[in-house]
Amino acid sequence: MRLLHIADLHAGKTIGNITRVSRNEDLRFALEQVERICKEEKVSVLLIAGDVFDKKNPDYESLELVVNFLVSMDSHGIHTVIVAGNHDSYDLLKSYKPLNRLAKIHIFDRPSSNISSHIFELENVKIACLPYPSERVLTSIGEESNREYAYKVEKFITALAKEVESAEYRILLSHLMIDSAEIAGSEKKISVLDAYAIRADSLPETFDYVALGHVHKMQMIKNAVPKTYYAGSMYQIDFSEKGMQKFVNLLTLKDGNVFVESIKLDLYRELKEYEIWDDESYTKFMNYHIKDTGSAYVKVVYYMDPTDIQYSLKKEKIIQALGNKLVKLEVRANIKKSAVNTDAYKERDIIGMYIDYYRTNYGITPSEDIIKILKDTIRDIEDETHKTGT
Repeated sequence: MRLLHIADLHAGKTIGNITRVSRNEDLRFALEQVERICKEEKVSVLLIAGDVFDKKNPDYESLELVVNFLVSMDSHGIHTVIVAGNHDSYDLLKSYKPLNRLAKIHIFDRPSSNISSHIFELENVKIACLPYPSERVLTSIGEESNREYAYKVEKFITALAKEVESAEYRILLSHLMIDSAEIAGSEKKISVLDAYAIRADSLPETFDYVALGHVHKMQMIKNAVPKTYYAGSMYQIDFSEKGMQKFVNLLTLKDGNVFVESIKLDLYRELKEYEIWDDESYTKFMNYHIKDTGSAYVKVVYYMDPTDIQYSLKKEKIIQALGNKLVKLEVRANIKKSAVNTDAYKERDIIGMYIDYYRTNYGITPSEDIIKILKDTIRDIEDETHKTGT
């Protein structure tokens, strides 16, 4: 039997502050590859390890994309097993559970005190399914609220291991944080804190393979006893994943062993990031780097020198040259400058820079009230400076 392990679809993901773009085409391109792999490799079960959607209330386009994909999997005779991730709505996924009456779609929306309800079984394989275990849900099913989160989750996983130990092949499918995992940087920061990390050595050796979602970088957890993998996200979620390759894991169950093959996915559009520090890097970017962007979405970090009177013009040229490929522009202070010309700090320059900053980050011009507050603040500082003689 063969299974395919994928995770972190994040349907409905958007990025950008200059141009706001949906990443659904990137996801669609990845899912088309998954469908092809499943057909070519004669996959029996597709494992989706959480974060099907990027938001609790996904848009209709994202819902349609995911449902169409699930229906396609069923049309090929493939069982799809899904656990909820921390980005998913428990209740939304629960509303799709009746689909298993019509198709081979099996959804596990939240942890339950009924351990046996967490098991999917097919022939000689048992898959223990643990959706993202929020502390609120774990406490509500009987764990003491003063127990540590990791202890509760580890105890739950141990119970799941006992439930599947009679099978020839035993797999854990879950969406959670392992303490030794290397994060990509695009994960929700609070969900990858040490307080929510499970010890790798606590994963029971009962399992032949642990299929994980949550961390967006594909990796094997080396200090776990069972073969334990994060599949990673299916496309570059945001610019912290720039340059990162994407994979899915093909599992072959044979002669009592699980053989793992990581298959690389092609990207629909890469994410590329560039930094501009000075005139030299600006010229190099405009003359050379723009040609290398291809079809990528681009982020530019502009380290602004407040003495550069051409700053606004340069910024507009960057925006015009990249067009719709520029999705994010960040303006930061040029901390590499050791000396600053204080003549640059006239009221009109500071206000102009603030307006540029406000437009870049919020997409609109600041109101007259905000400008008045800024002008009053500048004058108060100037008055105080004259009084103290500094």
